[in-house]
Amino acid sequence: MRIHVLAVVLACGACADLAGVDKFHKRPAAAESAQTGSEFLGLKIAFVGMRPHVGQMLEYRVIDANNFVQSRGVIRAMPGPDLTIVTPRVIPKVSAPYRLDFYADVNNSGGYDGIGSVISNDHAWRIDPLVDKDAMNALRADDIVSVSFQHSTSFTNIDQYPSGTKNPPTDTGLGAALHLQGLGAFQGRMLEARVADDLTHHVVAVYRAPVIDGATLDALVPGCVDLDTGYDIDVWVDANGNGAYDTPSDPTGDRGWRVPTTSALTGVEMTLDLASSAAGAGDIDVGAL
Repeated sequence: MRIHVLAVVLACGACADLAGVDKFHKRPAAAESAQTGSEFLGLKIAFVGMRPHVGQMLEYRVIDANNFVQSRGVIRAMPGPDLTIVTPRVIPKVSAPYRLDFYADVNNSGGYDGIGSVISNDHAWRIDPLVDKDAMNALRADDIVSVSFQHSTSFTNIDQYPSGTKNPPTDTGLGAALHLQGLGAFQGRMLEARVADDLTHHVVAVYRAPVIDGATLDALVPGCVDLDTGYDIDVWVDANGNGAYDTPSDPTGDRGWRVPTTSALTGVEMTLDLASSAAGAGDIDVGAL
């Protein structure tokens, strides 16, 4: 997998590369060539110097030229000032240019409420373009668009586009709600859940819990799934604590689960007991999505 670093990188610096997907197992070439559907690009985001937001939720949105949210990521709580997330097949190779909007939930409301007071309102930023038409044409499918964001107080109201015009992005209106149980054995470890279209493997949602701090966890990502569509729900736990995905077939490896589902009028809602033998644990081959 080739990493293509675009000119939109805002800052580079030391960051904790947690669970980099480029380290995951690759699907064999024969299986790759057999895949159908649209081409997609991966996304690598490095958040640097986010000290004011340690412990706060952060959400990022990949938004296309039609002002539509194509993928969402939720970090349950920033674990430290620096964090990098890498995910394959996030950006469709159509409808460019794309932008990246993201915010820290300063007031702990669970969503974006607009900017204003630096002390009491959310902090929000925009990288625009994330990838433009020319760059899109130069990239191969499964390349990774890589950006680095150094924390600043230069905020953007992400309910406006362009800035100054109220125009919040639209989405599918249906969310993913994963109710995870049986986490007692994984206290203190990182957990990540993904929702991907089961035909194109487009990753429409990512939920990262940097630290499991209870026996249950609700992974909620709004506006990410379509109606009557098949999805693969992938969950993995960094059981050995090394920050990378290691196949469960290794005695010292991690734990992974894949569960297929179909969205309904309420979106995707699923309860999964990770301690149950019926949960479908195995090598989910995360990097091949």
